[in-house]
Amino acid sequence: MRLIPPLLASLLVAGRAVGASDSHLDFDVFLDDTPIGRHRFDILRAADGTSSVNSVAVFDVKILGIKVYGYRHEAMERWAQGCLVQIEATTNDNGRQLQVRGAVSSGGFQLQQGRSSTFRDACVSSYAYWDPERLLRQRELLNPQTGVFDQVQFESLGEETIVTAGAAVRANRYRLRSGKLVIELWYSQSGEWLQLDSTTSSNRRLRYRLSGIGEAGIVTTNSAPRSGVSTSDNSPP
Repeated sequence: MRLIPPLLASLLVAGRAVGASDSHLDFDVFLDDTPIGRHRFDILRAADGTSSVNSVAVFDVKILGIKVYGYRHEAMERWAQGCLVQIEATTNDNGRQLQVRGAVSSGGFQLQQGRSSTFRDACVSSYAYWDPERLLRQRELLNPQTGVFDQVQFESLGEETIVTAGAAVRANRYRLRSGKLVIELWYSQSGEWLQLDSTTSSNRRLRYRLSGIGEAGIVTTNSAPRSGVSTSDNSPP
């Protein structure tokens, strides 16, 4: 069985640069209306304009209390001048182990996935949902789960009101297409990522709902009520 839309990630640097800022995004993840786990993003933006992002996803799907699918994903990304300069990602997709590593080298980006290697001489971007200004301009995105460069298209679906963190907010909605994969994203008027929906290969709805957002360790929790088989479609976490 398969689960998940694209996930991205990066390990936070241990030291803090002067003028650096932290932000944190916590999402409750649902399969249709059933809660299956969480996905957390920790983002450090340094004073020199570089960024480090750490992402951790933990999903478990159960039927009648018995676990039928498990998914774990951790990723580290580092960014500079709007380009991905390093990535290390590990995935356990219901027992199938995947590892992706890449870094800027010799005037380009060298990517290693298993025994295969790929080189890009242009600026590389991943599924950086947390940065819509960068994400929505891309036509190719690195999938941190598979190590494949996905061809993508974005479509603006206009504004609408959604409920997030217990409050009604105006949000900009976008649709991402990559082959058969369709992901819908919602952002606040100021660019904060609020939620994500995607349909799995088994025609189930994978849903991210914001449960916490904060800076410098301050997190607000979502008081909205929560409402099981798995969903990995090699879509980026």
